[in-house]
Amino acid sequence: MLRPVLTLAAVGLAGIAIWKVLWVLLLPLIGTLLGLAMLGVKVLLFAVVIFAIWRLFFRHRHEPA
Repeated sequence: MLRPVLTLAAVGLAGIAIWKVLWVLLLPLIGTLLGLAMLGVKVLLFAVVIFAIWRLFFRHRHEPA
């Protein structure tokens, strides 16, 4: 009578253990992907600032006096 309940409990505990092990293994991958995404945002922001400075410089340089 308790055999199905014990089987279900064993499968549940095994699932939780596998989930915790996979989470520990995937956490560095998630951190690396977030780091690369932030690096991309940083490079894009730098490019936008350089572009804005360049546009501002050439707009004032070519304006008629």
